[in-house]
Amino acid sequence: MFWLKEVASSPLQQSLRDLEKASKNFFDSCKGKRKGVGANGRSPVQRPKFKSRKSRQSARFVGNNYKIGQDKIHLTKVGKIKIVWSRELPADPISLTIIKDSANRYFASFVVDINPESFPKTNNSVGIDLGISTFATLSNGEKFEAPKTLKQNLKKLAKFQCKFAKIEKGSKPIRKT
Repeated sequence: MFWLKEVASSPLQQSLRDLEKASKNFFDSCKGKRKGVGANGRSPVQRPKFKSRKSRQSARFVGNNYKIGQDKIHLTKVGKIKIVWSRELPADPISLTIIKDSANRYFASFVVDINPESFPKTNNSVGIDLGISTFATLSNGEKFEAPKTLKQNLKKLAKFQCKFAKIEKGSKPIRKT
């Protein structure tokens, strides 16, 4: 239990809150108090799953457990972490989530509370028809073609599948792939 003192209290509390919410949703679904989320909309919510250390990991910091600087984030009991901003934050963040993906890359995700801007009202309206031959057709006659991403990437997919088939099953490289 001494290892619990090595990390900040906020991520531990947040993981317990997430577990409580998942358990409540599961049991409410079993009792019929809550609709499930399945293909048909009637299947029950799945049992809460424990996090795996093999793939994606995350820790959420709230309150005073983090401070944001110009090019660094200071996390309680972790220290200063250098950060590269993809864009500016529109307001002060409510919480910060540090995410580590399976390729050992780290990302910081912020929850920010903003007031949404309302667009000016206009008398212009348009209908949209989704189709098979064209992706969308507007009522004013404008057509949008469907993106052909699968067709463009079939050769790339075949190359990766061939490479994947040669990797030994159960090995560390197969988990990375």
